Parts: sequence; structure tokens; C-alpha cells
Amino acid sequence: HRIRLLKQLQLIFPIRVMSINIAVNPPQYPQHQYTIASIPLPDDIHSVSVSDDQVSTSIGFLCYLVSLTSKYLAIKPRYKMICRCSRSAIIDDQAGAVSSNNKPSTVYPLFRERGAVDKEQLDHGFTLLVRNIECLLLMRQVEFHFGWNSLAKMEKLFMHVVDGSIG
Repeated sequence: HRIRLLKQLQLIFPIRVMSINIAVNPPQYPQHQYTIASIPLPDDIHSVSVSDDQVSTSIGFLCYLVSLTSKYLAIKPRYKMICRCSRSAIIDDQAGAVSSNNKPSTVYPLFRERGAVDKEQLDHGFTLLVRNIECLLLMRQVEFHFGWNSLAKMEKLFMHVVDGSIG
């Protein structure tokens, strides 16, 4: 049943590698880019070549994908995610203000909006999201490299769980 649900997630949020042409010699940037549901998620989420809306939407899709994958695999994520499309967020219960249940927590944005969202807060929030992905990989005993793109990590998880690929 879980595999069927994950296969449906793959149809809703397909992860693809898209070739990009960069006229830089020698190339200083990767010659490919990952997309989720056809929206690019650049390796540098602060890249000015991608609009705020595109970055926010792709991170929002990734957040939702991680949240549902965690639920379907019955693996509690390290950090609670607030999935609100292109205005998603993540909660770090280890730092910051005191919440209603007297546990310390801080909410970090998972969207980019120049002039409104602090770059360091977005970076930290995205790092927490990546840690949730890595938690899923570790719990399912899937080998990966910490330097991989977050979508590459999710793709590897789906290959392992859904397709039964090993390696």
C-alpha cells in the first residue's frame, strides 16, 4: 500500500534532471538542474537567475513531498514542516522562542522573498528540510552523499523504496 502511495507521489511531483546551457568557458556551474513538477530548484537557492516565485514554489513542493513521504513511510521527521505551498516553513524545536507547550521553537521560512525574508533564516530552514530528507534516507538505509542536491536525494529514496533499486 505504501509503495502504491509513493508511486502516486512520483506522478504528482516528478523529479527530473533538466539540461541547461551555460555560455561560460570553462563551465563554472553544473550543466544540469533538478526540477520538481517541472519547476527548477537551483543548487544555489539565492541565484538571481531564478525568480523568487520559482524558488519558493519548488521548495514548497519539496516540503510537501518530504512531509507526505515521511507519513507514508511512517518515519517521523526531525523537524516539523508547515506545508503552505510557496509559503512553507519549518520548525526547529531546539532554538528560539517558547511555544505554547513551553518547548523552545523557532519557525524558519522555506520561501524566498527579497527584502522580506532574511537570507540566513532561509538557509537555515532549507538546511533543516535537507536534514529531514537525510533522516528518511538513513532510516531506510539508503546510501547517499551529503553534498548531493536535495532533489537527487529524494530521487534516490524513491528509486530504493519504490523501484527496489540498490546502490
